[in-house]
Amino acid sequence: MYNAIQLITPREKEVLCLLAKGMTYRKMALRLDVSAETVKKHMKNISRKLKFSNKIEAIHKAKII
Repeated sequence: MYNAIQLITPREKEVLCLLAKGMTYRKMALRLDVSAETVKKHMKNISRKLKFSNKIEAIHKAKII
């Protein structure tokens, strides 16, 4: 994971950290004052940038970052 922290935006990092805390997309959306669809889009972008295929891998990578 080459400088993963530099690949994602501050908002994407925030979404990833909330995921690592166990929040659902809906709860993240409420917390960030966006729609659940926006959260899903952020997760899709994070997935593409950090190359993970499921939420478990995302959480693991979030803890590394």
